[in-house]
Amino acid sequence: MQSYVRTRDGTSIYYEVLGEGEPLVLIEGLGYAHWMWVEQRPLSEHVKLVIYDNRGAGLSSRPKGPYTMNDFTNDLEDLLDALSIERAFLWGVSMGGMIAMYFAVNHDKRVKGLILGETNFGTSSLPPSQEALNVLLRPPSPELDRKQSLIERMKVAFSDEFVRNNMAKIEQLAELRMQFEEDPEAYKSQLAAVLTFDFKDRLKDVRSPTLIVTGDQDKVVNPVNSYIMNQLIPNSKLVILKGAGHLAIIERSKDYNQLVLNFIREVSSGAFKPMKGPVVI
Repeated sequence: MQSYVRTRDGTSIYYEVLGEGEPLVLIEGLGYAHWMWVEQRPLSEHVKLVIYDNRGAGLSSRPKGPYTMNDFTNDLEDLLDALSIERAFLWGVSMGGMIAMYFAVNHDKRVKGLILGETNFGTSSLPPSQEALNVLLRPPSPELDRKQSLIERMKVAFSDEFVRNNMAKIEQLAELRMQFEEDPEAYKSQLAAVLTFDFKDRLKDVRSPTLIVTGDQDKVVNPVNSYIMNQLIPNSKLVILKGAGHLAIIERSKDYNQLVLNFIREVSSGAFKPMKGPVVI
């Protein structure tokens, strides 16, 4: 099912619902759209998968900004209400992880479990690598067409080894991404929410069972932030995907998807146990 929900402030949010079972809501990162979950769609064979575009991205509308985390979580709450979902697992990657943790603290009874992927806790987090900053802050080159420009920007989201061996895959992802108009003003509006977010002191208030996942080669979000979150979120477990970059959901999709399914089953059966310190796979 594909449709739209109109939120409390009139924003139109695009969403898809695939499969049946435990609701698992996928929350995308800064400037990304639902194309990023291409490798997670098979999970609909096991759970009810809810994929949506944040305001300012993909097929959702682009209201005037700047946006706040409260705007993003209001959109998520209105989406859950429209779908009559009382409780769900939330899987947020990068900025999506920030939205998920903010939602979990403010709407604790609606969150059955959290998957925080390749994310951090806001402005007090350790910064990205200099390489990532150089790429992300560089204006588009007039010498490159849009596809090539996207490829150059996306390469930093993968490990060096993945880039060397999977350029055809990255080109396919760039073509997927090109299907969605990129609006610089909407991107700035989303970015404003990230730049005004500092959640370190609230991590102790995240009570939901939480699976924290990061790639140890992530250049966009410093992996050390995941270790800090694991120490500060009481009911959490940390898994490190060895060799994976920021888009570990693509680089290590099979392992990642299985981790998430196992987590959902453990939480649902009462078998989930928090652990301080990483499991490396």
